[in-house]
Amino acid sequence: MQLLKPFFIVAVIAALAASGFAYFETNKAELSTAAAISGPLDVRTAGDRLPGFNFITNNPPVPDVKMFDVDGNPASLESFKGKVVLFNLWATWCPPCIREMPDLNALVAEYKDRGFIVVPVASGRQGKEEPTEFLQKRGLDELTTYYDPHSQFLQTFGIDSLPTTLVIDRDGNMRGGVLGILDWSSDDAKALIEAFLEEQQS
Repeated sequence: MQLLKPFFIVAVIAALAASGFAYFETNKAELSTAAAISGPLDVRTAGDRLPGFNFITNNPPVPDVKMFDVDGNPASLESFKGKVVLFNLWATWCPPCIREMPDLNALVAEYKDRGFIVVPVASGRQGKEEPTEFLQKRGLDELTTYYDPHSQFLQTFGIDSLPTTLVIDRDGNMRGGVLGILDWSSDDAKALIEAFLEEQQS
């Protein structure tokens, strides 16, 4: 596994906050409590309005960590460049992960024609069901899971919590994310996705 570049590590350390997720900067104190802004939101405003979402300092590129498809072939997050990616680390034994999956599936159905994709990655050991079979049994047919059997992503990020979700822009940069479960069916979550899609088109 290739470790993160030194400048990225410095950025991570600089962003370390009491939240325990070194990648995320804490800026929620700046969040305005004013009335909702009308019209489309920019990424920063949309992210600040989404409870649980935090931005990442310096917008680092995705790490060079290999994951594997259902056939065991290596894959990389770099291969999704050109799309807005919701990168989700999960496991079949993780109840919060399972609760998120239908909402993530619905997001793909709603936004896939606009250059959006959810990339679920089954991290570490799994439960009794194999992840692909797990999704198929529940009719989550918009999701194609990848595998990280040795939890290399969690090790690279320096965390041990599932689910963990990151938003990656079309240029392959990690912009922000969530440690833990989030209501991805909410208007605020969809406003953030819309903002990323519009940002990359301008």
